[in-house]
Amino acid sequence: MANVVEGEPRKSQEWLGSYLDEDGVVADVVKRVSADPVAIERWLDPVSWKAPSSILRLGLPFAAAKALRDDPEHAGCLLFAGMSIRNFYGLWHASNPHTAFGTDEDVLVEDGFVTDPRHPDNLSGRIIDRVKEELRKLIPAKAA
Repeated sequence: MANVVEGEPRKSQEWLGSYLDEDGVVADVVKRVSADPVAIERWLDPVSWKAPSSILRLGLPFAAAKALRDDPEHAGCLLFAGMSIRNFYGLWHASNPHTAFGTDEDVLVEDGFVTDPRHPDNLSGRIIDRVKEELRKLIPAKAA
């Protein structure tokens, strides 16, 4: 990771190739996800964002493990979406004008936690929340 932060962005398929601001990243992710109805469902399903219960069953006695519900196949599929967004959109790149994270920068830290909205971790979390909000607008309300 240090070579990405200190050096030039990697020229690979893992990076979009240009730096988008927050609105630009949200729009791009919404465009990519909304092109696939299954992806929309995955993004809006809370199970996609949490570790599968099968991981939680490891080491439990059989009866306790059996008591845990079986998750759908896609459980946990978006567990690392934040990391993927940070990598693909170059949020950790030192030359990204929309992020700040180094010790030489004026990064807001409160009680030992980086709370600066420009920090890549905080930015990617906001992006995910905003994408979910936009995707919810694409799904018609289900009749009760």
